[in-house]
Amino acid sequence: MGDNTVLQGIRVLSLEQVHVLPWGTAFLADFGAEVIRVESATHMNDRLSGPFPDQVPGEEWWNEGGTFAYWARNKKSLCLDVTHPQGKEVFLKLVARSDIVTDNFRPGTMQRLGLDHDSLARVKPDIITLSCTAYGHTGPWRAYGARARTVDAVCGLSALTGYEGGPALRASSNYMDHSGGLNVAYALLLALYQRRKTGTGMRLDLSMYETGVSCIAPALLEMQCGITRPRLGTAHLWQAPHNVYPCQGADRWIAITVASDEQWRALCRVMGEPAWAMETRFATIQGRWQYRHDLDAHLGQWTATRDVQALMHLLQAHGVPAGIVHTARGLVADPHLRERGYLEVFTNANASSVGPRVYAGRPFRTLPDAPLTLHLVSALGQHNVEILRDVAALSEGEIQALVEVGVLATQPRDTTKPAPGATAYQAGDLRGDPHYRAAVQALVDAARQPSDNRPPAGQGR
Repeated sequence: MGDNTVLQGIRVLSLEQVHVLPWGTAFLADFGAEVIRVESATHMNDRLSGPFPDQVPGEEWWNEGGTFAYWARNKKSLCLDVTHPQGKEVFLKLVARSDIVTDNFRPGTMQRLGLDHDSLARVKPDIITLSCTAYGHTGPWRAYGARARTVDAVCGLSALTGYEGGPALRASSNYMDHSGGLNVAYALLLALYQRRKTGTGMRLDLSMYETGVSCIAPALLEMQCGITRPRLGTAHLWQAPHNVYPCQGADRWIAITVASDEQWRALCRVMGEPAWAMETRFATIQGRWQYRHDLDAHLGQWTATRDVQALMHLLQAHGVPAGIVHTARGLVADPHLRERGYLEVFTNANASSVGPRVYAGRPFRTLPDAPLTLHLVSALGQHNVEILRDVAALSEGEIQALVEVGVLATQPRDTTKPAPGATAYQAGDLRGDPHYRAAVQALVDAARQPSDNRPPAGQGR
């Protein structure tokens, strides 16, 4: 684990599910906060999400999921039934010795449980609480549930996304989870700073809906000025060329964006100034946009004869913004990410049958270098005894009594294995691809030989 202790001494109790809230609290855990996932033995949504080895859930499938490992990284697990009177009593004891309580239940749930902000503030006056919900705790939609996809739609992002002349499309399956989660971390850090200055706690009501609307805020301003924003696929409102273009090989593409006459002239020089590019209609920004479809067709014929990697480097060398349309396979093999130490190899000690996996890292560095590593993925209820003994000050007998009445658990209430997915190769499992296997093996080998500028491989505890 890197020496990232910015938040050391901060304790977070997180009643979190699925993605948006776990994504935010994961960043707090990365920087040294003690984040305790308060889990339920009856709700395994997160731990069911896979992927599982060869897409076949194992005997302890609830500890094997790859996606869960990323979103729940570096957090402790307390499997405690807070709906039980004894569980609630224990939870309040933990609140008394914590700094933050977060949840992403629907509005009204925490109040019904007697765990709303006012109730917790009577136990810990300077407590910070955050509820991350779809639409917030006020307003006519406050009781509505959502997933990232539905918020993507209602916030207006889907309406702006789609092919030219086509219907609205999804922007991303998890866009609102990621953007909302980053707001979670940001808001909690500000609340901690405010408490340090004033000594008072804070109640935070965070809405995924409003997070999404903020992402398209320029469209609101454009509308007020009479500017319409039609769906343009990967095109731009005024820049051209601004699209993705085919390259050599199956499903290989490059994105090229030209924002000025200077960049256009540079692109023409790279192409050898073909006759079509010298036409008067392409001489200005306005003309290139007006005739963008013809321009795209000509440019695509040229790019189709080129290797995508070589073309990106060639264009960049001449000042033309360009980028490979990467796949997940390409990212694992990307030399830039590897040199930056971004990709991380982690073996979960609590799921020994899984083996090493390659995970995405964090999109920033701390300097001097203190790598933000994935060092722990907790088994369900792994820290029950530790937390109740050291934080809630319960005796061994009191802890055992909670186990006997079912308030504590270390496995799901229902251990039935989820149905296996499709077979590995039918599902496009790239482990059968020799190039992919070589890329992964190179990362594993590199992780076993730490250097001064590369984080060591993460290991579960």
